[in-house]
Amino acid sequence: MDAESRGIMRYCVATYGFGNGTVLDFGSYDVNGTYRDLIPGRYIGVDIIPGPNVDVLLDSPEFREIHDADAVISGQTIEHVADVPAFMAAMFGALKPGGHLVIIAPSEGPPHDYPVWVRNYDEAALREAVEAGGFEVIACTTSQHLPWKLCCCVAKKPVPITRKRKERYEDIES
Repeated sequence: MDAESRGIMRYCVATYGFGNGTVLDFGSYDVNGTYRDLIPGRYIGVDIIPGPNVDVLLDSPEFREIHDADAVISGQTIEHVADVPAFMAAMFGALKPGGHLVIIAPSEGPPHDYPVWVRNYDEAALREAVEAGGFEVIACTTSQHLPWKLCCCVAKKPVPITRKRKERYEDIES
């Protein structure tokens, strides 16, 4: 994590207003800093190994009980994930309907193993991963700061249309 990533996340928290609720940070292990202090509400660090800034392990019973987070954030993590569909499914399952997702990833720069490096994500690739995960993309942008040119994708988990809501929409259209 670097200052640019923190600035992007600070902007997203302020712009989309999800910081006062429960926010899960996927890939929260503190390597070069965290987003914890940017979240005024309840912050829960999630990772695959225990360590600094990790509150819950991804495959733990405690994690499997989380289904109502207001937001899920993840910075400089997806480029290290081999099974992106499973990663997206875990975030989708933990997020409440209408909740926000923010993913920040390098679109350029050298490979960097921690513990593995899979790929960089440009806007098209990140948008594709997020949409394949079932999310509705709100915005996807890329900074011009080298060496990483960070790509940020903001999305929402769709709110299911219930029968009652569907009938209401049909009444409005009639």
